[in-house]
Amino acid sequence: MVHMPKIISAIETLELIEEGVRPFAKSINSYVGVENVCFTEPLKLMGKVEVYLQDVIDTMRKSLLEISRRSLKKFGEIDKETWLKQDPAMVTLLINCCQWVVNVERGFSKIP
Repeated sequence: MVHMPKIISAIETLELIEEGVRPFAKSINSYVGVENVCFTEPLKLMGKVEVYLQDVIDTMRKSLLEISRRSLKKFGEIDKETWLKQDPAMVTLLINCCQWVVNVERGFSKIP
């Protein structure tokens, strides 16, 4: 864990569940600020470190995609102040920028 920020940018540590011989990673903790991103499903850290670090990256991508999908759905269902506080900052920025583009395109389409 000491070298995690050097291996994967902006990640300080993995939050682990110690079960059996090998642990499971259940979330990542950000190196900058205080942010925790939970994996959509725990990742068993098996095999060589080179292999499971790629699994960590794949699981992180898959989890962020799923979190983004849920966030986009909730964007139109709840008030913006509540929505801003519920997801990781990177997801909030992504969805907010996507909505901005949609609104700008909608505005341009109304120009005669």
